[in-house]
Amino acid sequence: MTEGTGLEDRVVPEAEIRCDLTRELVVLHARVLRRMPVVQLLVVVGLGIVLRSQIPLLPFLAWGVATLLVETLRAAVAARILDRIGQWNPAKVHRLFIALAGISGGTIGWSCVLFLPHLGIVRQAWLAIVMFAMPAAGVSVSVGSRYILAAYAIGILLPATGTYVRIHPDMFVAAGLSVLFIVFLIAVAADGERLLRRSIEIRKELERSNAQTKAALERAEESAQARARVLASASHDLRQPLHALSVYSAVLAERPDPETLREASRNIAQIVRTLGSLLSGLLDLSQLAAGVYVPERKRFALDRLAREICREFAPAAAAKGITLSCPREAVSVVGDAVAVGRILRNLIDNAVKHTDRGAVSVTTGLDGDHAVAVVIDTGKGIPPAERSRIFEEFYQLDNPGRDRNKGVGLGLAIVQRLCERIGAEIAVQSEPGLGSRFTLRLPNAIQTPDPDPDLGPATEPIRRSFAGLKVAVVDDERDILKGMQWLLDSWQIDVRTVASGRETEEIFGREGPPEVLIVDLRLGEPEHGAALALRMRRTYGDFPVLIMTGETGSEALREAHAAGFPVLQKPVTADALYEAIRAAVDG
Repeated sequence: MTEGTGLEDRVVPEAEIRCDLTRELVVLHARVLRRMPVVQLLVVVGLGIVLRSQIPLLPFLAWGVATLLVETLRAAVAARILDRIGQWNPAKVHRLFIALAGISGGTIGWSCVLFLPHLGIVRQAWLAIVMFAMPAAGVSVSVGSRYILAAYAIGILLPATGTYVRIHPDMFVAAGLSVLFIVFLIAVAADGERLLRRSIEIRKELERSNAQTKAALERAEESAQARARVLASASHDLRQPLHALSVYSAVLAERPDPETLREASRNIAQIVRTLGSLLSGLLDLSQLAAGVYVPERKRFALDRLAREICREFAPAAAAKGITLSCPREAVSVVGDAVAVGRILRNLIDNAVKHTDRGAVSVTTGLDGDHAVAVVIDTGKGIPPAERSRIFEEFYQLDNPGRDRNKGVGLGLAIVQRLCERIGAEIAVQSEPGLGSRFTLRLPNAIQTPDPDPDLGPATEPIRRSFAGLKVAVVDDERDILKGMQWLLDSWQIDVRTVASGRETEEIFGREGPPEVLIVDLRLGEPEHGAALALRMRRTYGDFPVLIMTGETGSEALREAHAAGFPVLQKPVTADALYEAIRAAVDG
């Protein structure tokens, strides 16, 4: 899936231009043809008045009636075409008009064959002028179609010139002049056709531009509505836990008994995790919407990644008494393993949350050149009317009270955005009461050997000791520095906290570089955290650096990524910080 409207800048295909040009020529020509019987009647009457004394009456009347019938036929065909223009093939109608133009020109030109031998030299010259004037007038009648004009002009001038040269053999040069005149008229008509073509191209460009503008306005309106919906939901989901925190803060201020203190601590930890999940989801959506996230392209084992994520959720599934089965078929993909992991984690998390009994199964496989991961649950299912809304931000089924234990409603919105960024497809099938099936299709699949043996159930990781580890923390928020001091002290870390670049220089100069530097990206001064860390490295050599930030897209953040610094998005849980320090120490 890719984001967008399908109206991006493109060159209009030549076939489309030709079709529109032919249709425009046909319509314009048909409109002119409806008036041609009147014009031809005036021509016949005029010729009759001028030539009546020198031509036989009956042949002239027969010729006049024939030309009028032909023009009437052309007008009738034109009227029918205009009434049903959408039902006709423009190219076929154009060929029909070319044939009718040739017949019309031939009937007009036949007047020279019939009457020129009977005329004196003055009347011959006058009739010749009329015959040359008719194709010239045909330039406007053909409205730019050089083929219609050519058929009409040749139909008139071929019999006219042939008869004139037969009567006056010494005037054979007239034949050459006629040919040049026809070529000139066709060139004029071709110029008109080019102008008409350009006008069509301009109209197409305007239509495409208008369509793009309309689509952009619709996207902007949808985005504004989505932002309003997100803000409204986020406001509620932020206020509730903040209110709970204020209550627990009051409880702690009253110096409760140890049991109450432990219960309050557990609840505060849960509230912080909920707030962290909400803010992380909002930051993810912001990052994806801003186009800051750049997908990676590396080979990874899809089945192994899915099994590892299944192991993460195995305890939660076991606690609910449901079975969680992992994939067995080995499939590798060239793509972004982090993005795919986040997608699968959200899908499996949803499946476990919304399944009260039965099973959740995760499978992988191949479908042509695509890898497929399928998450199936036996939960409540999704009503048909709701399926189009489950990918909206903060939309949740069966949670009108916004119970935070059921999540915050951002998981599937993030899934859809990630799929758009990495070129994947997500599809859902569901039946109320039977469960749901989410299918993830990934391009660039690679078939691999049998999967690694199942590693068994997840075990609680053994925490290593950080006793004596020298860590420096740089942050311009004094409350954060105090909290970090208490937390790292509890891990027996030898911690130094500073609030500015100047204080960092002083502690580095006095004690040397730490074993790990934890620095906030924004320090309230011109030099951001990543730049400060790089400057300290240039002076004191290489040492591990962890960047903490709440930003999702800035030049400073891009510089931090470019320097290869691990970035921890706020809010950072104690477990996430512990693992980041462990990874930094282990190198």
